[in-house]
Amino acid sequence: MVVFLEAAMQKRRVLYVVHEFPQISQAYILSEIEALENEYDIRVVTLRKPNIAAEIERQAETTDDLDRIFEIIREFKPDVLHSHYVWHGPTMLKLAERSGIPFTIRAHSFDMLSNPSRKSFMKRLKRRLRGWPEVWVPYPEHASRSFNSDYCLGVLVFPFEREMLERAGVRAEKIRDCFPVIDFDRFHDRSPNGDAIMNVGVCTPKKKMTDFIDLAASMPDRRFNLYAMGYYVDDIRKYNEAAGNPVHVVPPLQPRDMPAEYKKHQWLVYTANHQMNSVGWPMAVAEAQASGVGVCIANIRPDLGDYLGDAGFVFDSVDEVRRIISQPFPEELRERGFEQARKSDIRVHKTLLTDLWEGAFRKARAA
Repeated sequence: MVVFLEAAMQKRRVLYVVHEFPQISQAYILSEIEALENEYDIRVVTLRKPNIAAEIERQAETTDDLDRIFEIIREFKPDVLHSHYVWHGPTMLKLAERSGIPFTIRAHSFDMLSNPSRKSFMKRLKRRLRGWPEVWVPYPEHASRSFNSDYCLGVLVFPFEREMLERAGVRAEKIRDCFPVIDFDRFHDRSPNGDAIMNVGVCTPKKKMTDFIDLAASMPDRRFNLYAMGYYVDDIRKYNEAAGNPVHVVPPLQPRDMPAEYKKHQWLVYTANHQMNSVGWPMAVAEAQASGVGVCIANIRPDLGDYLGDAGFVFDSVDEVRRIISQPFPEELRERGFEQARKSDIRVHKTLLTDLWEGAFRKARAA
């Protein structure tokens, strides 16, 4: 009887195999783990170290050696494997087929909306000799076989991405629509906000943060803060300097520090390149709404209105967004924003993921 109770109380084990953990710009992975770790025994393998690490206590083993990952699987004996980004589909299938353990994947934006970069011949050869699957076509297409496998329990995607996966050949029953991952309680604050204007994220051409600098230059009486990170920060700094430094470029901050930063602002202006059209549903939108910040996002696709949920604004030009943020953020939209942000709360929608796991556990017990 005691043995039975101990077995019943034992947590199911989940092995995360992720790209670079704990990357400061990928706080959604950490938020997901924190929301699940009371119910599951979680271990993390990261294929490479982050270039800007979040300061956390959780440890992760760094290895891109498939044989070592299989050793970890034999040692840890996970009940399920989990990863982020669709490009890991072939890798997760390879791990699942060899270990007999099912897997899930959570997709995001840039892995669905961008194409893989072509690697040099030597890099391709090295990966092939080490047993890694190759990626040579757009991500949804190359992952379709992985997701249709019986080893794949399901893939979580933003609602607008479902059609992309189905068009790539993924069976509809494998797809679960899900809003982005944020820790809502960490950001939820109904107290008054400051009057500054912010933008946040990795500086890449698709974000077109030069528009934010142009906007700031046209409104010299307002404070503009850009929470910038990534490989193109120096380019943004140079553009800002040439414009007379209208924007305060803030170095990367730890995730735990960001809630207080949002409260300094009345508006989040999220810029994007209309031609590239590869900005998805950034978690900064939901974090800002949970913080009482008004949101304006570049109008690059109709689905962004679904994400804002009539609680913010889309804009087509710097002139248009300047007119919007010249006014106070309407209180009725602020209230709607709090509720809209809850749709991204991992502690609310985590069951979309855990139901997949629990269904597999029940099936394994019955076998």
